[in-house]
Amino acid sequence: MVLFFLPHAGGSAKSYCSFKRFLPKSLQVIPMEIAGRGTRSNEPLFTDISDCCRDILSKHRIVIANEEYAIFGHSMGTMLACELVKQIREQCLPEPKHIFLSGRCCADEDISILSDDKDTTDDEIASFFFSKALLPKPTAGAEELMAMLQRILCADVRMVDKCRYYPHDIKFRCDITVLYGKDDEMLDGFDMSGWQRMTNGKCHVYSFKGTHFYYQNCKEDVCRIISDTLGIV
Repeated sequence: MVLFFLPHAGGSAKSYCSFKRFLPKSLQVIPMEIAGRGTRSNEPLFTDISDCCRDILSKHRIVIANEEYAIFGHSMGTMLACELVKQIREQCLPEPKHIFLSGRCCADEDISILSDDKDTTDDEIASFFFSKALLPKPTAGAEELMAMLQRILCADVRMVDKCRYYPHDIKFRCDITVLYGKDDEMLDGFDMSGWQRMTNGKCHVYSFKGTHFYYQNCKEDVCRIISDTLGIV
């Protein structure tokens, strides 16, 4: 069994490397790297989610076509998961056995960051993430690194912010697992069981103590849920 990880906005494949320590060795973990970051930092950032997932699918097509697999997406990664499964279905490829959706309300609900009435600047996007403690505060000597992170983050936000997926667009054909932090301000007022609308299977919801990146402090528990759900020892 293969487990693909899809990153959050501003994240890279490296964001999930530490998960491997808590997952069974029999589970092949593949963090998907998106252009413009990590090992693909010399490539241009995507501006369109369809193009982004088309690129992801082309790079992992052989595995998807020939192996049983599951998908884990956090925040932006949940939207990438929706688009990726949509394209997988359009190409008549095998669909995932299970999908883990973390840190975002149902894909048909609006949690927009960008303003409708004017162009939102990079500084305004970064300020929003600082205000929610979703970005580390800049430190002396790390200005260049922070500038690069903000550039990736802002591009990702613009790529997915207005995206919505509805049951009539894409309904998963497998069971799904939803995970989130109880103190995540991004999810205030949302019912996380709303993801049930997006699948013909079962929807299991798990909440954890913590904010948007709740899993940083309970990675072992999250990985146990993954292992148990996939039936892998």
